[in-house]
Amino acid sequence: MKRRGFVPIVGIFIILLELSTGAAHAAGLEVKTNGNEEKQVTVVSIPALSFQELQPNQLAALPNLRRLTEHSAIGAMNIRTSNRAMQDVYVTLGAGASAIGVSKAQAFDSQESREGVQASQLLRRYLGYSEHDQPFQNEGQLVVPDITMLQGVNVNQSADAVPGALGDVLKEHHIHRVALGSSDLGLSNVEEKKLRRFGAQMLMDSQGIVDKGAIGEATKVVAVDRPFGVKTDYTQLLTLWNREMIGQKSIVLIELGDLYRLYADQEHYSAARFQELKEHVLQEMDEWIGLIAARMTSQNSLWIFSPEVHGQAAKAKSYLSPTLHYYSESKESLLVSESTRRLGVVTAQDFTVTLLREFNVPALGGMIGLPITSKQTEQALVSLLHDEANMQTVYRIRPLLLYPFVTFEIIVLLTSLLYVLFIKRGEDSIASNGWIARWKRHWRRSVRMLLLSVLTAPVIMLLLGWLVAPLTSNLGVQAAIAGIVILFVIGALLLAVSIEKWRLSSAMLWLGCGTAGIIAMDGSTGAHAMKYSALGYDPMIGARYYGIGNECMGVLIGALVLGVTAAFQRRYDSAPARAASGLDEAAPRKHTLAELETAAAAEAQAAAAKPSRTAALLACAAFLLVTVCLAAPSLGANAGGALSAVVAFGVAGVRCFAGERWRELRFSRGAALLALLLALGLLALWLLNSADSPAAAARESHVGRAFHALREGRFDQIGHLIVRKLRMNVHLIRASVWSKVLITSLFVMAVLVLRPRGRLRLWQHKYPYWMYGFSANMIGAIAALLLNDSGIVAAATLIIYVAVPMLLLRMQEQEASY
Repeated sequence: MKRRGFVPIVGIFIILLELSTGAAHAAGLEVKTNGNEEKQVTVVSIPALSFQELQPNQLAALPNLRRLTEHSAIGAMNIRTSNRAMQDVYVTLGAGASAIGVSKAQAFDSQESREGVQASQLLRRYLGYSEHDQPFQNEGQLVVPDITMLQGVNVNQSADAVPGALGDVLKEHHIHRVALGSSDLGLSNVEEKKLRRFGAQMLMDSQGIVDKGAIGEATKVVAVDRPFGVKTDYTQLLTLWNREMIGQKSIVLIELGDLYRLYADQEHYSAARFQELKEHVLQEMDEWIGLIAARMTSQNSLWIFSPEVHGQAAKAKSYLSPTLHYYSESKESLLVSESTRRLGVVTAQDFTVTLLREFNVPALGGMIGLPITSKQTEQALVSLLHDEANMQTVYRIRPLLLYPFVTFEIIVLLTSLLYVLFIKRGEDSIASNGWIARWKRHWRRSVRMLLLSVLTAPVIMLLLGWLVAPLTSNLGVQAAIAGIVILFVIGALLLAVSIEKWRLSSAMLWLGCGTAGIIAMDGSTGAHAMKYSALGYDPMIGARYYGIGNECMGVLIGALVLGVTAAFQRRYDSAPARAASGLDEAAPRKHTLAELETAAAAEAQAAAAKPSRTAALLACAAFLLVTVCLAAPSLGANAGGALSAVVAFGVAGVRCFAGERWRELRFSRGAALLALLLALGLLALWLLNSADSPAAAARESHVGRAFHALREGRFDQIGHLIVRKLRMNVHLIRASVWSKVLITSLFVMAVLVLRPRGRLRLWQHKYPYWMYGFSANMIGAIAALLLNDSGIVAAATLIIYVAVPMLLLRMQEQEASY
């Protein structure tokens, strides 16, 4: 092998190996664990608490909470569930995976009566236990009689979660489980629809039992001036908590329900009275939390979180739950986990695993979270509030940009198709003089510009991610949203106008390669623009937190294939044999379809049009680097995207560089090629995800965990992963607006190659590299659809880089022949 060809390959493999083991991010993170036999963890749940209550002006009146934020690890927890209800959140925390709650599945003191029957007797009846069975021997237990209903709902919904899994693990390791307090809308004798006793579902075992607790009248007192005539008995809660903090490993969940009750009854109060009561409620909570924090010892750990934000916060799209972790040695810091790789953001599933980590207990295989750690940060709360505002902006701007943009794409595609099929034909019969000629030119330019704006929009949307943080910080969320929308429209149109007069191959070359380069560069340097881009990902939705998302993945693959093949097509168009044939892009002479086909077939053999070895090496290097960028856990962390890239880039490379034998892909040869490409892609993923160093394990993506599960023979986890991804794809195909883009694009492409008859064969001879790119992107879109859990999104953004260039190519032909 020649040295010049060998050196780039060696360099690329060195980069690949560095990425496979590079995980320095784990350095500087702290995790609090303690293996002492008397470790006690207190979890304080405050339903209806949001980041609005942690603003500096609010904390000024809450000295204990303010002090905690200055000496604790603080973060924003994603508690998104299908119904955004706290019963779902508690069941999810108890399962360690996304689960579904049932409002009827309430917890009761074991001796409490439900519809005239003792709650423990109901549970025995439903589970088939006798009165003397072991699970019911302890006094003061809490029971969830409808545990079988809860488990059945999750099975029927094909959920992977097992309600009670956390409680089972804690019980197995002899960790005492206690639940105190509730958010009942009144005293215990109220009708059942006013009960809000979901907290126990976080600590219950799979039999619906919590070791001990008090959630009824023992934790509330009558207060005629409070919502529903009741308030939390903080004195009694403190006494009960102190009693459980002696002599054994334990976890105590305490729910403070006054703030929830206040918001549930808000409509009955004036704004002034409501604010007065809210200040009262928060100050009482603050004082009590201060007492708890003051009694923390080296064996204690305190967590505070909210299972549901109040209505005003939800209306402002502030859905993330404020979460604090305090212990005797804690310092001002931000929470982080490898599930999100985003400083200050964690998930509910991470919280479950972290509670087990507090006792050095391993998580079950079905628990999908990763332990929460912390990173010391100055002005942690201020930094988190700024980032939370940025995330609000992204969440609110996505529907304002993406839905109209998708509609715009569909309208432009269909309008352009009508233009090239019917309107242009009508124009040919009109004399080209005077104002009619000018109108025709403006109309053609407008259609062309709109088509180009569809291709310029993704890169503008990505670049605007850099402006979200400064605009939100300086102008506020609402003004930032308006500014981003205006800048997006102006930017996409201006860029389209600036390249509208370019030769088509030049425009596609620079637009395709430029877009791909910007995405790859951003994804390789922390994805800072992607984190805040409407085309990126949204922590409040929680589908993805890091790497390269499926929207940008589709754009990246489609744009790079288009840019590379456009470069080769431009060289092909400039070849001497082609120039002599009179069929250049700007050729003014009019030809019939038969003449064009004959001339194009003859010129296709021109040897001068073949890509040079240097160009081929550069293209293959670009394909390889982008694939590594998508596959590496430290960078793109998109396994389905990496496999889709291998397929698309492999097909493009074979068709462009492998010679005539491989350019006509028959079924058997094509199937063999795809199988080989997928095998190579899986091998690359394995190399990048199977490093055994502790640092690499800490940064391991879900794909890396899947490879480890496969190596350890845990095929049930692999099956759950596949089912979950298929379920997500089916849901998105039915509900996502991107499916409409995909269908529209396929329709446009079909019409263009079938009308008039013979168009496909003509293009294959006349524009070989365009067609190589189109076919590669088409196959890549199919791979993206099948290999990703939200593949419809990736396929739709990728297929645009076929449909739009085909329309532009058809318009170019019509203009040249006119």
